[in-house]
Amino acid sequence: MAPVTRRQLWERRTNPLMIALALAFLAVYAVQVLDVAPTPLVHRLVDGGDILIWACFVLDYAVRLGLSTDRWRFVRTHPIDLIAILLPPFRPLRALRAAPLLIGGLHRSRLTRARLAVFVGTTSVLVMFLCSLAFLDAERGAPGTKISGYGDALWWAAVTVTTVGYGDIYPVTGEGRAVALLLMVFGIGLISFAIGTATSWVVDQLKSVDASARRTDREVDELTTEVRALREEIARLGREGAADRRTRD
Repeated sequence: MAPVTRRQLWERRTNPLMIALALAFLAVYAVQVLDVAPTPLVHRLVDGGDILIWACFVLDYAVRLGLSTDRWRFVRTHPIDLIAILLPPFRPLRALRAAPLLIGGLHRSRLTRARLAVFVGTTSVLVMFLCSLAFLDAERGAPGTKISGYGDALWWAAVTVTTVGYGDIYPVTGEGRAVALLLMVFGIGLISFAIGTATSWVVDQLKSVDASARRTDREVDELTTEVRALREEIARLGREGAADRRTRD
């Protein structure tokens, strides 16, 4: 077993805190977009919390980068973390780190499929929530918009991510189209993953049945061989007994 590095130890200790900060940003971003803060004071607190959360992500990334033995490899293998600090609206993607914590107690034989299922489920809810907020933020008040509230944005996100696309709500701004493109690409990937996972499960079940059938055939062949050998042994003993009787007579 490879020794635990200082960066991995830091990540284990701070992972719950970073997940909490990512989820807190979801709430802050929702308040900013939905404009549900009742007073200017609450608005200022929300804006201050947004800056504080961003600073925490920057500090966490800087510490992990400093603790890495191969810093360029760390940058290449952690693109979401870098995007989270360079483009603040993408910071909630760090909440995806919650997936390994949710399934850590599962049995090892079920870990891979469970990890994928939890990861996709978490990603789906997170992306739909973020894209619906971003879509509302981009489309609200635009000339010719079909959006009248967050319910419309959430409905649009649901039909878009599932590639249904009724066409009753569509983007009219450049930012809205960019959000729609992101969500459509994600929807195609989600459906492809679901189909691939289902196909893999069916193939695994068929392989299990086929292996069981082959094992049964081998056992039947072995039993047939043993029965044939017993018959031959019984016939031989019968012949020897008949020969002994003739000799005594």
